[in-house]
Amino acid sequence: MTELALILSGGLLGLAFAAYLARWVVARPAVEPEMQRVAAIIQGVAEAYFRRQSSVIGAVSAMLGGAIFLAYGLLRRTGENNPVPALELGVWLTLSFAVGAASAVATGRVAAWIAPRTSVRAASGARRSLDLALQIALRGGAVSGLFVASMSLLGLGGLFAAVLAFRGGFGAEPAEALALAPTIPWVIAGYPLGASFAALMAQLGGGTFSKAADLGADLAGAEVGLDEDDLQNPATIVDLAGDTVGDCAGRAAGVFASTVAENAGAMVVGAMLFRNNAGLPSALAVVLFPLVSRAFGLIATLFGVMVVKTDDREDAFNALVRGLYVTATLHAVGIAGAAKWLLGAHWVIFFACGVIGIVTGIGVLHVTQYYTEQRHRPVRELAEAARSGSAMAVLRGLAIGLESSVLPLLVVVGATFGSYLLGARSGLAGGGLFGTAVATMGMLGTAGYVLAMDAFGPIVDNAGGIVAVTVARERPDVRGRTLVLDAVGNTTKALTKAYTAGVAALASLLLVAGYLDESRRRALTSSAPIRGETTAMVLRLDRPEVYLGALVGILLVFWLAGRCIRNVLQAGRRVLDEVRRQARARPPGFVGDHEPCVEMVSRAALRHMIAPALVSAVVPVVVGLALRFARTEDNPLVAADSVAALIMAGTVAGVLGSLFLGNTGAIWDNARQYIATGAHGGRYLVDETGARADNPTYGAAVVGDTIGDPLKDVAGPAIHVLIKMLPAVIIVFLPFFI
Repeated sequence: MTELALILSGGLLGLAFAAYLARWVVARPAVEPEMQRVAAIIQGVAEAYFRRQSSVIGAVSAMLGGAIFLAYGLLRRTGENNPVPALELGVWLTLSFAVGAASAVATGRVAAWIAPRTSVRAASGARRSLDLALQIALRGGAVSGLFVASMSLLGLGGLFAAVLAFRGGFGAEPAEALALAPTIPWVIAGYPLGASFAALMAQLGGGTFSKAADLGADLAGAEVGLDEDDLQNPATIVDLAGDTVGDCAGRAAGVFASTVAENAGAMVVGAMLFRNNAGLPSALAVVLFPLVSRAFGLIATLFGVMVVKTDDREDAFNALVRGLYVTATLHAVGIAGAAKWLLGAHWVIFFACGVIGIVTGIGVLHVTQYYTEQRHRPVRELAEAARSGSAMAVLRGLAIGLESSVLPLLVVVGATFGSYLLGARSGLAGGGLFGTAVATMGMLGTAGYVLAMDAFGPIVDNAGGIVAVTVARERPDVRGRTLVLDAVGNTTKALTKAYTAGVAALASLLLVAGYLDESRRRALTSSAPIRGETTAMVLRLDRPEVYLGALVGILLVFWLAGRCIRNVLQAGRRVLDEVRRQARARPPGFVGDHEPCVEMVSRAALRHMIAPALVSAVVPVVVGLALRFARTEDNPLVAADSVAALIMAGTVAGVLGSLFLGNTGAIWDNARQYIATGAHGGRYLVDETGARADNPTYGAAVVGDTIGDPLKDVAGPAIHVLIKMLPAVIIVFLPFFI
């Protein structure tokens, strides 16, 4: 049981360090009264919305959890070789679903609490130095990142321990309970489903809130002459609060769901490895190895966050990368120790698989950096294209975005094959797939630090907005520092989206492989006769039902992306109309009333998040149940196979889509900021008399940036959460498909 003790201790240590960092951040002074006033308004708006959103998520999640319990209460069998009766399984799945949903909401709540408090202190720190602002922003982001990583360990580890304890695993005779260990990942499969469902709703609602306000503020600023960072613009406060609601809280919940799904997938593959290899001494060691390695990665993150320092001469992004290298190096040491301890004679091979995963994660980050950072060719080419107008800027951005989706996936494909072939050399049945699982854990080991970098982006964005509406005119040097950090933040957000998309591809492979193996294992003991060829873990692609499932998976991804963008446009149009109404007869010294904008955006976000989440969760179940009627004696697993095809095709479409949308939006955003620093004439052109005029090159870049906002911050992240939820859905409802 030492493995469980280490996992739970690592999670608790992560929470304790997150609390220390939160206390450190809050202790930094926010010396500018006007900054404090604006930050307090932003904080109030964000937290009020999040409370409303949490209550809606809780109500809808309770409905779905009740449906799971009811379904298993009516299920009469789960397979003769399944040691957990249907009713008990339903209780554990429902309980774990509730814990997962509550944990996702809690991660969003922590992010919503720390983000505005960090932003105002980072803005104040920028008055002193770039280094202080950087440290405050990263450590504030690390509070969210460490909380996410810790809760994923505590949730899965705690539920695993609870099932063992219920079955007597900690008593005088634990042998019977320990024999259940390979089955426990299936018993607690509701945890990733609950986390993913709640996170999808949080991402849909938070993204709509954030980008509808942003879109309305941008368009209103251009139309009625009110800058988006001007308190006279009624949408400004909602826009700044949206950075907390969508980019921080929504993203934190989404990435939490991702890490949980990936951990669960690796545990499922570990259970398969133990079942297929009688010589392995301990089921606990193999099944819990992914969580143990993640615990060491979490400890490594503590050191990585604390080494980040810079000055006004060094590129701030290099300081962040230095922390990533420290985290990755220490995590590699942790994987070596965990493999030596838990995997015995095979530890060297699987340690090498973990190193492949670590190198892959860093490689994906650097490829994305090349495509999205201002120093490199793609962003500068886009800025050059903007000189020819908005059409050229948009088309060039789309071309670069499509190109940028290829190389990261090639890196992931190479890592998948490399780790699979290396794992297969262990001689274990299923060793190749377990090697891929270990590589996934290698990538995930740096997740706590990568999440800190992700939260860093919206924090510095919000800090720049606070500076812009308060001291920017008197202190242009402060505004300059926040612009530098904002550009770095755009890159880090794109890096995280590419990183999580790569991990999603690996995790989906693990979950689908586990699903196929389990469906055939259970079908062997069912009443339906099965011919020998159907017992192999092979997906038949020559059947029309399988093709139909794959098509539905792709269509679901496209439908969700389109729904996200449409929701943002509808809500953004209402914000624009409200700004127009207030701007028609504004008196001197007018300050916009943000309350109407807050209310309309909140209502729209809450309304638009329910239906897409429910449809996304229900479609795989409906397809599986409908195709159950198409099964025959020759093809009794047609429903299970068709649902697996749905997940695989949806994952491929989703990974490509999220990469394309995220990278394209980041490229447009950084091209705009690159021009704002003075390239191609800067934001304004000055004639010989000293008069300023808007630079059409900057205006063309703004068009691309405006288009990119809902793509990279709403549709892309929502798709990413979707492709993590789909495998969790089919695993929970697997008995109903066979």
